Amino acid sequence: MAQKFVRIFGLLMTLLYVGLGIFLIAIDKDQLNLNISDEVRLVLGGILILYGAARFIRVYQLSKKSRNNRDEE
Repeated sequence: MAQKFVRIFGLLMTLLYVGLGIFLIAIDKDQLNLNISDEVRLVLGGILILYGAARFIRVYQLSKKSRNNRDEE
């Protein structure tokens, strides 16, 4: 049960990071009331997308490993 919660939480956080990265890249600077340059906004958005992808890969590998361990028992 706990492993399922961790997997779902990991997937939700992955979606959050990727969604926030896409939001930062797609939003117009004037709509976003932050005092950061366009370059910083785009780089931060890209980093969030990459981090979300890395988290997804990690969650996928852990869930695959967990399934393999259950199959061996």
